[in-house]
Amino acid sequence: MKKQTSRRFVSLLTGSVFLVSLGACAGTGSGAGSETLPFSFQDDGGIADPYPSSFAGQYLAGRQAFREKNSEEAAKYFDQVLEQYPEDGFILQNTFQVALANGDMEKALLLARDITAQNANDDGAARLILAIDEIRSRNFLKASEHLSKTRAAGFNILIRPVLGAWVKLGQGQKEEAYKALDELDNYDGFKALKSYHLALLAHVSGDREEAQKQFEAAYSGPAGRAVRFVQSYGRFLMEQSDKEAALKIISDYQKRFPLSPTANRLLEDLTKNNNVEPVLNNPIDGAAEALYSSATIVSQERVRSVAATYAYFSLMLRPDLVEAKALLAEIAEDEQKWEKALSYYQAIPEGSPYTLNARIRSAWIAHRLGETDRAVSRLERLAKDNPDNIEPLVVLADLNRDVKNWRRAASAYGRAIDNIGEAKSRLWSLLYARGIAFERLNEWNNAEADLVKALELRPDHPQILNYLGYSWADRGENLEEARKMLTKAVSLRPRDGYIVDSLGWLYYRIGDYENAALQLEKAVALQPEDPTINDHLGDAYWQVGRYKEARYQWQRSLWLDPEEKLIPIIEDKLKNGLPKGNGTSQ
Repeated sequence: MKKQTSRRFVSLLTGSVFLVSLGACAGTGSGAGSETLPFSFQDDGGIADPYPSSFAGQYLAGRQAFREKNSEEAAKYFDQVLEQYPEDGFILQNTFQVALANGDMEKALLLARDITAQNANDDGAARLILAIDEIRSRNFLKASEHLSKTRAAGFNILIRPVLGAWVKLGQGQKEEAYKALDELDNYDGFKALKSYHLALLAHVSGDREEAQKQFEAAYSGPAGRAVRFVQSYGRFLMEQSDKEAALKIISDYQKRFPLSPTANRLLEDLTKNNNVEPVLNNPIDGAAEALYSSATIVSQERVRSVAATYAYFSLMLRPDLVEAKALLAEIAEDEQKWEKALSYYQAIPEGSPYTLNARIRSAWIAHRLGETDRAVSRLERLAKDNPDNIEPLVVLADLNRDVKNWRRAASAYGRAIDNIGEAKSRLWSLLYARGIAFERLNEWNNAEADLVKALELRPDHPQILNYLGYSWADRGENLEEARKMLTKAVSLRPRDGYIVDSLGWLYYRIGDYENAALQLEKAVALQPEDPTINDHLGDAYWQVGRYKEARYQWQRSLWLDPEEKLIPIIEDKLKNGLPKGNGTSQ
């Protein structure tokens, strides 16, 4: 089945899972994450509530708000509870965790002091934020003491050695700083991170030869594909007056990602011989970089709540770290916390390489907040002011697709295609998106031309194979070619219910009802909430004589709120069934 594609928003984990996932870097206290009230809510018999009912209600309301990822609302409830019972360690820990999730680092810092005053053996996030505060005050010895008391588990296996290395350097212990990173050798996947921070440590220490060696080591691995690394290495080489080497690594990256604002800005600085500051200059900057590096790594693992906390930590040390603000904006946008995302995008200053993207995303958020006309106006203006950048046009097209204005979507995608410039690597995705818009407009010849061209550019892309193959199957055209394409798509994405549905529907259209029912059963198991897939399975069941099951699937499809135009068709099938063996129902 064809599935409408747009920017996908991946929601963060629930509040209770946040407590678990931060676990190693945050002591949550006894009972954290539990679905029951803390022990202090019970008397000796375990049956009476010694606190007023308003206390329990506020606590439970706070927990519910946190589970629903509404950290701002949760903070209000927990603040009220903590005000009544400031000595309750469990409530203190919960209020601290909500402050972290809400990005209120100064409040979290005050709570961390109370937590460690109550429990000198606390080894969680309270210790970590206290260490960061001491780094901010250049008290590296005290920071080291706090950091040593955090337990080496969970995400702390990443943050402790990297942050600890910069704390050692802040104490003037260069060799010990290098050795601190050896702890990363105990775990897979951190080799490039180690080389990167060794290079930064050496650079800040004035050891340019060692810095060059470590930059080269990191560049040979996956770090060479990371924009932050390219930015750091490129600036280092420019500082060393090695313009040729700087030009090579930046140009290589820019060829892969032609619209990268960071790479394009570096190339501009290189061409104009602009003075370029290094990414960092001192141990405090290095500690901020350690936290930001950790945030990006954790974000890639989709544990966005912890990534956000590390990004907040980095801003405690470098309030001007634009990259951290951009990451927080992306995380908030993925959570669909539009106002918070907008506040971070608006905090990105003019003149930053990220400014244009921040303005584009702000326009998208205005649309999500119901200001669609204003968003369209902004995007049109950004497209006019930035004729060499197709991103405003792409987002404008996505916006029109989101409101199902397929004509304007097709037009905007067409304008982006016509102005593709150096971004030819994106041509296939624009053709694919415009093909979908044309298909929704019932302009099949235009749609087919775009989809075929997109497939030529990306012959193994499962979504293109699926959309074109399904369209052909649904139209009864090129059925053998469609079968090959959909079989290939399923082999590439066997857990995608929409693609499996497409193959099942192909079998249905060619009259192979047994195989159709088999594939469509798999599709429903993978995507049980989709009304069209359930409807398709009902059709297949009818054709193989499973009439009661067919009517159940059709009824289920109606319960799942199908497209309005399909409702009378499904209702008619419930009443009259289907003709036998005609290979079509719609």
